Amino acid sequence: MKKILISAYACSPIKGSEEGRGWNWALGLAEIGYNVYCVTNFDDKDYIEEEVKRLNLPNLHIEFVKLAWGLDEKLFDPNKKSVYLHYYLWKKKASNRVLDLHKQHNFDIAHHVSYGSIQQGSCLYKLENCKIIFGPVGGGQMALPIFKQYFGNAWTTEIIRGWVSKFLLLFSTSLHRTLKKATYIISTNGETKMLLDESEFSDSSKSRLTDIYAIPKSYNNLEFIERSEHKVLNIIWIGRVIPRKGLNLSLHALSFVPKNIPYKLTIVGGGKSSKLIEKWIKEYNLDSSKIEVLGKVPFAEVDKEYRKADIMLFCSMRDTSGTQIMEAMAYSLPLVVLNISGARNLVPENCAIKIDPSEGDGTAKDIAKAIIEFQSNPELLKEKAFNAYSHAMNSKWERRIKVFTEKYYEN
Repeated sequence: MKKILISAYACSPIKGSEEGRGWNWALGLAEIGYNVYCVTNFDDKDYIEEEVKRLNLPNLHIEFVKLAWGLDEKLFDPNKKSVYLHYYLWKKKASNRVLDLHKQHNFDIAHHVSYGSIQQGSCLYKLENCKIIFGPVGGGQMALPIFKQYFGNAWTTEIIRGWVSKFLLLFSTSLHRTLKKATYIISTNGETKMLLDESEFSDSSKSRLTDIYAIPKSYNNLEFIERSEHKVLNIIWIGRVIPRKGLNLSLHALSFVPKNIPYKLTIVGGGKSSKLIEKWIKEYNLDSSKIEVLGKVPFAEVDKEYRKADIMLFCSMRDTSGTQIMEAMAYSLPLVVLNISGARNLVPENCAIKIDPSEGDGTAKDIAKAIIEFQSNPELLKEKAFNAYSHAMNSKWERRIKVFTEKYYEN
């Protein structure tokens, strides 16, 4: 039984996104027989310990790294910038823990799965005499300048983020050593892979673009949803209401849908830009009776909204991958997505209408055309819905881990 060390700063059995990925990597590897030690932070410690006890997997071990002087409580908040300082400090302390664990257990493979971003590298580069895998990671994707109008004042922050990313790529010792030491460097999107391949600290022969994502394990038994035909196209937009997620762009696109085209948009999610939704609806002269804003809702209600929808609108202007994409496809929803970042690699052509960004109002107009096409073509809607569901059911965590380990653990 190979011994695997997982670095998963974000890890939780009760959350999705980054935390869910960290947990599913650790659990999935243990379920297929590897002896897994997962190093993570203190968040959701009680839930993790309770779930590990319930699962009763003797080969799944969780190691919690806690910062001194109450810094966890002061700095850890995934919704604030302070979390990056917390991660930096956690990584420094975790590096000592993984060295101790390696001395005790002599790991065969050390695998960094979270945070899934390149900027700060990994604490695993210090380990000797074991295979090191970095990723899948993103972070190399940048919002295109043609989207500046949709960011408002946040565009300055976006520019600063770009500078910081370039600075870290040039000067982060941890990232440089990670890239040099890694046996494989796995990217989630083409932009990240290109950025890393161009770095003097990275060997492009070790670089790979991941070819499989995963649906949440709780979705494994979802059945295909056969939706009845109706005049009104039900569109769901789900995510954090922050500039880069593209709700502003999505609403702008609806302004180019002729008023006689029947649709209903349901917005699920909250965030710092939520207060601007009403302003955008007025600015784009939209019919507010066609738009329902639910805000942040419990998962049981999200499930209900997925089932009511006909398509998902995912117009994120910068995203590593997009958890909602896999969720939507599992609920038999075709998509309208921008053909950039994670969505370009994640969404097959036969599951969506993919929009190539263009200047001015071009992107919004092309999104509108895609909405009109779905509304006017029930056969296309059914075809892409079935393809989306089939793709999702072929992208379960069990398969992802099997494919990944065959490629990178056993070779």
